[in-house]
Amino acid sequence: MEEAGGSLMIAGAGCSGIGGGCSVAGDLHKMEKALRGAFLDIRSSNEFTIHPANGLLMHALQSFSGNTYMLQSILANGDYTTEPYCRLLQCWASELEKDAEMMCQGEKGRKYIFLMNNIYDVLQMIRRQGATFANVELVSKLNSLIQRYKKSYFDQCWVPLTSTCRLNLDKFTAEFLATCDNQRTWKVTAQLRYELRQEIVDLTVPLYELSLSALHANQSWFSAVLCSFKRVTAGKKKQKRYTGEELAQKIRGLFEG
Repeated sequence: MEEAGGSLMIAGAGCSGIGGGCSVAGDLHKMEKALRGAFLDIRSSNEFTIHPANGLLMHALQSFSGNTYMLQSILANGDYTTEPYCRLLQCWASELEKDAEMMCQGEKGRKYIFLMNNIYDVLQMIRRQGATFANVELVSKLNSLIQRYKKSYFDQCWVPLTSTCRLNLDKFTAEFLATCDNQRTWKVTAQLRYELRQEIVDLTVPLYELSLSALHANQSWFSAVLCSFKRVTAGKKKQKRYTGEELAQKIRGLFEG
């Protein structure tokens, strides 16, 4: 993935030790402020850009993980209803969503690819470093975010095609091909790329094959001739009938690494 540049540091790093000279709650607020201040150059970014806040999130999580006093103090004070890990994660996700919205204006579905790519980046950093803060709840929340954004991506880009497929195969085919052409060069991390392709196949191909079979079964010779005549007289080019496997092959060509 492409890493966004920029000189970043946790605000308040000049304090004499985390949880020492600084207040515990103040340290958490400074970390949140640093996450919110992570700058993404929208003009030079795409869906494969690593957001600079990812590194800050890892640094903040490691700081808490290495300071038992800080964690115990925050939880004992009762100032927060969630663990600091989850609070920092919420702050980070909020910043990602705002930048994704700005970066991908008018591009249906692309912002969700950016969001999922960055979540996978954080998950990989956690696993690669064997982070001690990789508790079940934190990883579960990251995976829940992926599922949420994936659902939004499908709702925007692919689910509407299933309704079209039931009503008009020609229109479905045209919209399907346009969507594939638009997303073919989007950059997606390897695991997510495989998952999305398979789920798009599962969503669209069986329904297309069912609709195609129903059309063939219900269409008499006379109606086929009449339909063809209408297309010619209306000056419309007949839409090619693809097989389910041909559609699946186009889906497997989606996205780049």
